[in-house]
Amino acid sequence: MFTHFLKRLFGASGDTSDKAAAGNGGRAAGSAAASAESQAAALAAAVASNEAAAAPAAHAHATVPVPNDPITVEAALRRSLHWRAKVLMDGATREAQQSDAPALVEELTKAGEQVIRQPPEAAMRALNVARNPNSSLAQIVVLFEHDPMLVQALLRQANSVYYKRDGNPCNSVHAAVQRVGLKGVQGILMESMVQQMLCRPGGSYDALVQKVWSHMQRTAPIARAVAPAFGVDGETAYSLALLHDVGKLLTFDHISSLRHKRRREVKMPDVFFRQLLYHLHEPLGGLAVLRWDMGVDAARAIAEHHRRPAPRTPDLMTECLHVSEAIELAHTNFTKLDWDAIWKNGEITTDVVHVQDRLRRMEA
Repeated sequence: MFTHFLKRLFGASGDTSDKAAAGNGGRAAGSAAASAESQAAALAAAVASNEAAAAPAAHAHATVPVPNDPITVEAALRRSLHWRAKVLMDGATREAQQSDAPALVEELTKAGEQVIRQPPEAAMRALNVARNPNSSLAQIVVLFEHDPMLVQALLRQANSVYYKRDGNPCNSVHAAVQRVGLKGVQGILMESMVQQMLCRPGGSYDALVQKVWSHMQRTAPIARAVAPAFGVDGETAYSLALLHDVGKLLTFDHISSLRHKRRREVKMPDVFFRQLLYHLHEPLGGLAVLRWDMGVDAARAIAEHHRRPAPRTPDLMTECLHVSEAIELAHTNFTKLDWDAIWKNGEITTDVVHVQDRLRRMEA
């Protein structure tokens, strides 16, 4: 899969480009597109200048504090969300202000549980069983036996290059569960859960939902492959990479809700919407995984995976997610990776040579 990609990665230095950072592919063409890009750059600059202006205050809002109690972390994430939303709206054009953008931002920044939709109850029960270290093999197998789609996903994972080390195929649920282990099972269930939560917000947004989800799915195996270079658990990295942009999916969920309320398509300038997705999805994603009882560490990793600014304390998992996403976007957008820029912008502490070595092993 990555043969030609690796040649690009390890060839002459290329540009990472802002399109990789923002998670948007495609090339601008014509004066209208150039104008849109300049507006996007101006809005991004507004966020950056506001971060620099307030010094400690901005930094406090943009990062999650060290304390590990969920209440403190949730409060910090909500402050971050509100602060980012304010900067976003302060820099919005008149066209954006007169569109559905203010209503969507208001929906996303509301306090309370209605902002974060709960996953299907059955999916959460299955995840809780898989997370319990005391669960028996029989209990885990039961989770899959009555769901052909889950069985298919499990067998596909068990027979992937990552797990199929002895070359022998795995054809039973029992053997597959043993091969991938509890954390591997959690990743499969997580993917199924998010898949069930995908919505149809209508219009051009439908294609974007699938684009974001496909990006999350492609990032996960990269994160698992390079995780040893960062000294983090591969299966945990896989699961968190599957969720790293879940804040974007929640945004589409609220577009769907707004469409239902207004009984028409939701409209706003494309440039503004791209900036909204980029700047709000991290705290939204962190709040989601907290609400889904996935823990403070997971919330912090999701909420800070762009590392802008970098966490105040060393966080190798966010380094892993940040680099994995950049690799996936370069692959999708057919661009070379500027390793130096990624390491500098993300303040990455891991040796780049170790990451490149893990990528080569992934291809082997």
